[in-house]
Amino acid sequence: MRCHVLVAFGKSRSVINKGFLFIGLVALTIIPGLTPSASASAEEQSDCVTAPVILPLLGGEGDAPLIPVKINGKPAAMYVSPAFDYIYVRNSEGIQFPKGYDDAKVVINGTYKESAFHSKINELVLDDIPLKDVDVVLLAKASTQVVDGRPIVGVLGRAALSRLAVLIDIPERQFAYLDVKDTKACKLAFKTFLGNDSHSVDMEDDFTVHIRVGEKKKRVSLDPDLTYTTFPSFWISSLKENLEGLGDQKRFTHYDDFLSVGQGALVKNLFMGGAPIENEKIVFQDEVEIGSLGLPFFTDKIIIWSLENNRMYFAIPAHMRPLSKGQGLHFFATHSGNVSVRDRRGDVQ
Repeated sequence: MRCHVLVAFGKSRSVINKGFLFIGLVALTIIPGLTPSASASAEEQSDCVTAPVILPLLGGEGDAPLIPVKINGKPAAMYVSPAFDYIYVRNSEGIQFPKGYDDAKVVINGTYKESAFHSKINELVLDDIPLKDVDVVLLAKASTQVVDGRPIVGVLGRAALSRLAVLIDIPERQFAYLDVKDTKACKLAFKTFLGNDSHSVDMEDDFTVHIRVGEKKKRVSLDPDLTYTTFPSFWISSLKENLEGLGDQKRFTHYDDFLSVGQGALVKNLFMGGAPIENEKIVFQDEVEIGSLGLPFFTDKIIIWSLENNRMYFAIPAHMRPLSKGQGLHFFATHSGNVSVRDRRGDVQ
């Protein structure tokens, strides 16, 4: 929903340093939290999957995926979401980022613009792997968010999530970068680890996938930073017979400094990769051009995406352990409520 577009940065430049291509991958027999099927071959279990980074997800229920990092030697936290194109950061207490000489505007939701600057992280440490001179985009508004005593300084977008396969497992509170050997025996490694009940779907280079609602095929992005799953309002007419609870009552969503108004509904007959997605609540919004699968879609699933294979894999665990209550943490803070429209005047309830 909110793929941030860099409007002007002077010369075109790579936003992430090439050093992010990890060197010295560590082979794993079994990735914690994943249980390979009994039929997995020895090669699939020990040789196919390597993971240079395995990190816990911080926070709790209702928080977007957050991972621990170190910024120039200081403990911090960052969100992960492929809906963002680059790595975005904000100054926070104790961690400041240098302003580059090029200023810019970042477009949010296609309409709202925020000031930004070219910047750099001297050293970004993920697990025990230090990444040097990482180019980032510094947003003007500072962050006051904290999780587990760590300041939340930014979000890792597609520039940081496209080089290797990525695992997000909210039920088991786990994040990982994965590398899978390009051999015939390893082609089914992701499905093997996720189990026989897993599903997969084609994924485009911009991290979008296709879903089906009734007989209609729609393209959606992946955005666990979103509080809700959102669809464009102009989809309503084509999906109407598959919607429940769509009425006159409007629903507003407040993103940091701007407000978006739409309608809520429950979508029936929603499928992805042949699998039914049950009881998905949707907020239709006027400003967006594409649908976005928000945090509720990710909450009960293990997700793996591999841009190299243009594939996203997902499974729903048989058992869900209860999560501790979170703080509603998102990189772009969102607050939602209802608006009753009477005589052309909006009264917030």
